[in-house]
Amino acid sequence: MKISLSTGSLYLYPLRWTFGLAKRAGFDGVELVISPEVEWRGVEYIKKLAQEFQLAVLTVHPPLYSYPGWRDLNESYAPIMEKAMALTEGVGAQLMVVHTPRARAYDDAVGKTFVDKVVQARNALNGGSLKLGLENGAKYPGRDERYILRALPELREFAERHNLALTLDTAHLGASELDLLDSLQWFDGRVANVHLSDLRAVPHWIHSQPRLHSYFRQHQFPGVGLLPLPRFLRELERRGYDGIITYELSPLAINALTPWRVEAKLRAAVEFVKKNIAS
Repeated sequence: MKISLSTGSLYLYPLRWTFGLAKRAGFDGVELVISPEVEWRGVEYIKKLAQEFQLAVLTVHPPLYSYPGWRDLNESYAPIMEKAMALTEGVGAQLMVVHTPRARAYDDAVGKTFVDKVVQARNALNGGSLKLGLENGAKYPGRDERYILRALPELREFAERHNLALTLDTAHLGASELDLLDSLQWFDGRVANVHLSDLRAVPHWIHSQPRLHSYFRQHQFPGVGLLPLPRFLRELERRGYDGIITYELSPLAINALTPWRVEAKLRAAVEFVKKNIAS
């Protein structure tokens, strides 16, 4: 397995600093989250960073927040699919993460456009090594369960039908009140990227606040929350998974507000994976 760090975990810091931290902490590569700096610096700069720090850009993730040119991300990634694919190919990544849309049906405007764009993007790959990794979504009370592709059997069937890879997010499974180990059956043979993080218990009022939910409940440091991540990693290894383990962590979970503490946290994160896949 290759251990990767999402640059979104340190979204507000310069990419050079994040690459340097990831290298010193022992990561094998990064998941590049598209950001204003990524676009401003351009593909060649990203490739130079990867070469300088000997860190592969293993995967690419669309932006965490909407900004000019990347609008309505929370609704659907369809409008930015082509731009994201071009950037992913440009930096030589193996996989582009794709979030499911907020569509209530496959034949409504959002659902149909999403499916059309996914199929077009998949066909454009022409059998190359780059994959689209459809990610399981989280569930916020009273909202997300009504959208397409939120149920794991449905997500798996869609991936099979369109020959897509899957990105497994552990915190999203936990937030959806799904058993982490039982859920693996829906990813077997298709998973190419694992977003690894824990899930904390939080006050009830946070559950209905997606941004706070993401920062304070989901995407927490491994071993501090509710998920059986050591058993999960061992089960992944037992099933023969040798793909990417990506740490997609809340900035608060790695002390990003006190930068001098971040490296120690990241080293501990790398050690957590190595310890549990070797035990």
